[in-house]
Formats: sequence, C-alpha cells, structure tokens
Amino acid sequence: MTSSVRVGVIGLGAIGQSLLKAFTTHPDVQVAAVCDLDASLAETTARPLTALAWTDHRQMLDEVELDLVYVAVPPRHHHDIALDVITAGRHLLCEKPLALTLSEAQDMQRAVQAAGVVHALNLPLHADPGIETFHRLVEDGRLGTLRRAELTLVFPQWPRGWQHNPWIGGREQGGPIREVGPHLLHVILTTLGPITRVWAHTEYPADDAVACETAALGTLELASGLLVVVSCLTNVPRPEQVSLTVYGSSGTAGLVNWAVPVAAVGQAPLEPVPVERTQVPAGARLVQALVSRVRGGPGNLVDFSMGVRIQAVLQAWERSSTIGTWVDVVQA
Repeated sequence: MTSSVRVGVIGLGAIGQSLLKAFTTHPDVQVAAVCDLDASLAETTARPLTALAWTDHRQMLDEVELDLVYVAVPPRHHHDIALDVITAGRHLLCEKPLALTLSEAQDMQRAVQAAGVVHALNLPLHADPGIETFHRLVEDGRLGTLRRAELTLVFPQWPRGWQHNPWIGGREQGGPIREVGPHLLHVILTTLGPITRVWAHTEYPADDAVACETAALGTLELASGLLVVVSCLTNVPRPEQVSLTVYGSSGTAGLVNWAVPVAAVGQAPLEPVPVERTQVPAGARLVQALVSRVRGGPGNLVDFSMGVRIQAVLQAWERSSTIGTWVDVVQA
C-alpha cells in the first residue's frame, strides 16, 4: 500500500484555510501539522484533523515528518520561510506572488533548483479548462493578426469582504495589482508571450501613506510588439469585473468572470465558448498534481521560474509607477 503524502501548512488565514480543505479531502494526503502565530487558530484547525498544532514553523519542520509544506503566509514572509522549508529538504507549495521582491524570488528559485525539491506556485487559473479554451482561441489563428489586448480589473470594495487580513489593503504587500495581477499575468505570459517593458500610473489615497492603490492604469509591451492595456479601479459602485480581451484583425477572444471564455468573428457580439473538458475545482487539480509529483510521477504545476517572471513584471510596474516612464522587465 502506498503511504500517504504528509503535508504541513504554514499560515491559516483565508487562503490557507481554503486550500487546506482540498488537502484534507484527497484520499492520499494526511495533513500532519499546521502552523500559525495565532495559537488558538492553530489548535482549532488541527483538532478535527488529528494534526499537530504549532506556532513556530522551524520547530514544526524539525520535529514532524513531512513530505510537502504549503506556505500560505503574507508575501513579506515567503522568502525566509520557504528557505527554511527547502533547507529541511521538504517539497514546497507557495502562495502568490512568489515573494515581496524580485531578488527574493530569484533567491527562492535558485534554492529549489539546488535542492532538487518539487516546488509550485498556487495559481488557481492554471490548467483551468476555460483558460485552456481561451488559449486555443488565441493560438488557432481564427483571430487573424493580433492588434491589442485589454485587462480590466474592477472591485466594488478592496479589500474584498472575505479578505480579513489587514496586509491585503496595505501598500507594502497588498493591493489588487499585486494580489490579483499574478493570476492574469500568468495567463498573459503563457498565452501571448513574454512581457518586455511596462508603463504604469498608480493612484493612492491622499490621506493614507500606507494604504494600497485605489486605481491604476498601464500598458504591458510584449516581445511580439502587442500591447496590453491594463485598467484597475476599486471602491466603485459596480460589480466585480476581471476580464481579458484580445482583439484581432478577424475576430475577438476573451475571458470574463476570471475564466469564462468568449469569442466573436467579425463584428458579431461576444458569445460564450463551450468548454470541452470537465471542470474540476482548482484546489483538487493542484493537490492531485502535487501528490503525483511528490511520488515521482507527472503533474502539471506552475514552478518558481514562472513566479520569478511574474515578479519581474510586478517590479517593473511598481518602478514605472514611481518614476513615470517605461521600465524594462528583467528577463529570467
């Protein structure tokens, strides 16, 4: 009988708790330990799982036999905790963005490569059937020559109602570009190609020096020459909108509501496109791929190299917002 994959979870906020459910429902996973600075939260989470509760992740790594560790803490702590996990020889799943800075992300990538451990970034749109359908719509030539793309992010409230962590609304670690951006940057990079330079303008609250952006406008220039116009707006009386549209000389393709593919030929209205593959919850897809990879099998994961590429775009965006000019993206 194949033994269970023993998992430890560091960070038990909203995102950590969400993926924890996917781990606990997989028949080949045993959540052996959980860790959070909030001792009461750690104990409450661990009890029904018959897992061990910790407040110090280093002690957990030293004293519990684990195969895989999920790092779900705020971004500023990813680097240090991930290096501890890697040093302990455990396979690693990390929340996005990969780190707080590009240099930290590059450091993490070098460390996992040197250690030879399985590593992945949690990007739920990865391997989504709707995203795969969108990719085919762009790739099969039906759009003709690609002319322009638009990424639109609208949030009636930020942080959103379910985001109870104060850092999500802070300028250092949070904000919609850093928090939501990686999901769509991953789609852009894998569907449209490398981003070579960025221009960005960001608006912050005039009366709060530490709050994240309330609006942003920018342009991503791809290696192909294609431009992606980015518009982000928060705290407006509109429904949430996360959409990506690609305009071609013959047709248009896009994603609405994050991952629903739409398309049109000529001047026809955009219509939903059927998705062939059965939808599986993102957490279940990710956990299944992790279990397979930890056991030495195949598994479709986003590795840290993509995390570094996304981090390079975020760094260029932030730099451009500061100096007001185009900024080249560091190519991994």
